[in-house]
Amino acid sequence: MAITNDGRKRALLLHYAGERVYDIYDAEKGTSEGTFEATKTVLTNYFAPKKNVQMEIYKFRSYKQTNSQTLDEYVTELRTLAKNCEFTDCDAEILQQLIQHCKSNRLRRRALREPDKTLAEILALGRSLELSEEQAQVMEKERESVNAINRGRSKPSRGKGKQRPQKSFSESNHSWHTNRSSQKCRNCGGEYPHRNSCPAKGKLCNYCKKPNHFMKVCMKKRRNQNVNEIQEGAVGGQSDSDEEEYCYGIIGQVGNKSPRTSVTINKKKITMMVDTGASVNILDENTHKLVGQVKLSKKNLPNLMPYGGTKPLPVKGKCELLIEKSDKFVLDTFYIVKGNHGALLGFDTAKKLGVIHVVNTVKDRENKYPGLFTGIGKLKNRTVKLHIDKSVKPVAQRQRRTPFHLRAKVEQELDKLLKEDIIEKVEGEPTPWISPIVTPPKKNTDEIRLCIDMREANKAIERERHLLPTIDELINDLNGSTVYSKLDLRAGYHQLVLDPESRYITAFNTHVGVFRYKRLNFGICSASEIFQDTIRNIIQGIHGAKNISDDIIVYGKTQTEHDQALEKVFQRIHENGLTLNEKKCEYNRKSITFFGVVFSGEGISADPKKVKAIQEMTPPQNVTELKSFLGMTSYCSRFIRDYASITEPLRKLTKKDVEWQWDKSEQSAFEMLQNELSSETVMCYYNPSEETQIMTDASPVGLFCFF
Repeated sequence: MAITNDGRKRALLLHYAGERVYDIYDAEKGTSEGTFEATKTVLTNYFAPKKNVQMEIYKFRSYKQTNSQTLDEYVTELRTLAKNCEFTDCDAEILQQLIQHCKSNRLRRRALREPDKTLAEILALGRSLELSEEQAQVMEKERESVNAINRGRSKPSRGKGKQRPQKSFSESNHSWHTNRSSQKCRNCGGEYPHRNSCPAKGKLCNYCKKPNHFMKVCMKKRRNQNVNEIQEGAVGGQSDSDEEEYCYGIIGQVGNKSPRTSVTINKKKITMMVDTGASVNILDENTHKLVGQVKLSKKNLPNLMPYGGTKPLPVKGKCELLIEKSDKFVLDTFYIVKGNHGALLGFDTAKKLGVIHVVNTVKDRENKYPGLFTGIGKLKNRTVKLHIDKSVKPVAQRQRRTPFHLRAKVEQELDKLLKEDIIEKVEGEPTPWISPIVTPPKKNTDEIRLCIDMREANKAIERERHLLPTIDELINDLNGSTVYSKLDLRAGYHQLVLDPESRYITAFNTHVGVFRYKRLNFGICSASEIFQDTIRNIIQGIHGAKNISDDIIVYGKTQTEHDQALEKVFQRIHENGLTLNEKKCEYNRKSITFFGVVFSGEGISADPKKVKAIQEMTPPQNVTELKSFLGMTSYCSRFIRDYASITEPLRKLTKKDVEWQWDKSEQSAFEMLQNELSSETVMCYYNPSEETQIMTDASPVGLFCFF
């Protein structure tokens, strides 16, 4: 009901604001009238932040667009800063700031060439430039992963007349020099000139193993990365068919490590490249001669379109050939293409021969294991019993008042948990333990996360002390694996049923009554150990499966080994009544991030997100920030050579009774840690059956040996 009476509005304002606000009003009101508007004006004048216009203008002028900001985000922030600047023409000031401090040089030049454009027009232009840049980056990223098309391979030209990039270190006389015309040092990649000696001086590159520069600025690495190229198919003649088939034939990264397999055609051993993107099988002229020059048919020849090409390949004809692999035989069509660029095995034939194995889709798994990805599961034939110390006196904590604007969301979350059989209402029985609720928001602003503050109750709950696997154990178990999948259990803890005798300690108070959990809830001190042990027992005995809390990693040295383990894990999960979160599951990956480390067939490497966070950190200003930095780097210390020696000047500052003094040695150590750490650095697995390999300067390029 709307309140229109002025006196009642004033009374309600002071009542809901509280006693402290009323005391402030009483002290500040002076001779003001006792009306609602006058009261609101007194309080507004008191609580409104005092502003210094010149300082606000300084903040506005100093604000520059960051690399992570879009143009719209930058302009929105400028509008926020301009509110307190009292500009006569706000749009004109924002436009001026945008031109001077935007990160896009293209947009800046266009704006200066066309000074009559308004802010709205410049924004529209900037958005189009941003969109085109994003689209170009996607296309270029895809192109970088491609070397050549099956039409042929050509080596990159190395013309003698081309000028080589200037080196910072002369390999002939080992003299040290830096290109002073650049703002970036070519030895370490940092700003030039340095405040002291270059961090790269005396260091070995992890890529080329030559001294005095870091891997990220290594010229040899850059040249090798530019070897990749794409070759379009040759121009073909007219075809009798309007149909188009696709022949991708993508060759791998540097070194041409393309997937190949040996097959038998007409009793001749042939090596063919396996292309899952090709819809046809292709033989070149040489291979056609090798298998006996089988008679060709030119009837209804399709257009064979190469990847990225607009013109079809020159097809001489087609023939039926019997292809053999192990104990499998397939009679299929092969197209003979002019040139001598090798043979290509298409997707369908490779699948029939068992060369490739297609993992079942989520839909197939759902049909095989009904309900595997639906709802919150419930562990069968077992309940979780909490070990409660009866000597600890129960504590019934006071209810924390839920703000009025959150009460509807709390009620909505309680109804959801009741329907999912996760909680139950407590009625007609004593509640010796009562814990308050906490309501942090979710990404979806219309929802909240209902949490229980179990700190007091946890004093009476005894932990079970089931250990989590260590990173070293995972490295040993995953040694040699090349295929990975990661499964995520939906609302993990809530899939375990609490024993009825243990539920009373989870009781919590809300504005609509007292509830308690029927399932294991987040916040219980022993929940992680109980859940870890439960899932470990469920997948126990499956070779190629490990779990850390609600994440299960499945791995195998071959595709078949991985798929067998994955199928067994699905079966165990389904048999025990648990469910998976389809959106968070990852399947059939060549590398996977687990426990903060990237696992792949080559070894382990640091998580790129952690590496980026460390490299983007600014120098610490106090001991607390320094400890935070060292904590982040210590997690990745196995990927940094001589970590203990490098961090010695920094660790000294964390000791008691040591005065904070950030000098040249500390700055050098800080920069060295940032430069040495790279997500491209891979540590090869340690094989206990072999002799221990010691990490030396002669170790393989870019690889560390773990022992």
